[in-house]
Amino acid sequence: MKSINDHPLSSLFGASFHDHEGKVIHKSEGGGFGDGDNGDAIRLQISQHESMRRGIHVSGQVQVARQYITRNYYVGEDTLQALIRHSPFVPNDLVNTFSRGFARFFEGDCVSALYILTPMLENSLRHILKLNGYDVTTFDDAKQVQEDRTISALFEQMRPELEEAFGDAITTDIDNVFLSKPGPSLRHAVAHGLLNDSSPYGTDAIYACWLIFRLCCIPLFEQRERLRLPS
Repeated sequence: MKSINDHPLSSLFGASFHDHEGKVIHKSEGGGFGDGDNGDAIRLQISQHESMRRGIHVSGQVQVARQYITRNYYVGEDTLQALIRHSPFVPNDLVNTFSRGFARFFEGDCVSALYILTPMLENSLRHILKLNGYDVTTFDDAKQVQEDRTISALFEQMRPELEEAFGDAITTDIDNVFLSKPGPSLRHAVAHGLLNDSSPYGTDAIYACWLIFRLCCIPLFEQRERLRLPS
């Protein structure tokens, strides 16, 4: 709101967002000249500021740390398995898959990392909610079938439960990176093959992989002195 008030012309008009082929994939209404609802203008400002924040964070911290670690330490799948098997964010039957995704991330193979880790996020969100006692399924009375909620359905129907488990800041960060439009909407882009060859090396994709790694590590921070990893 402060940005809109300080620079009203920047949010006065709407904006269109295009994919790499030039197709319009999202439109945001401008704030207009009146005092009506300017929700779209606010969301657009948030998206732009968050994009800049992610870019600065990736360039100034994530990539610097990743390159330092890989220059000075061996970070293989075995090391990562020994680490993340202690994390409640990672289901026991997916430790190897997560480890492979994180190993590719540290190696700089962002294509493999992004396409491995993005679907795993959805599974882990359901996993954490189930650990907290919530039902993450839906039941179709007509077909008599039970299915897991998608990540979109989790955020639409169970956002308070997600915020209880992860906190408001992390829940919003996940939403901004993987779901919200305007925004990179990486879950949709990965699931439907909408990225090009360079997209996984962009700051949003790198931030997404780092965010998933952070979600795995947050529960381990308090135990780091007791963890024993392969030398």
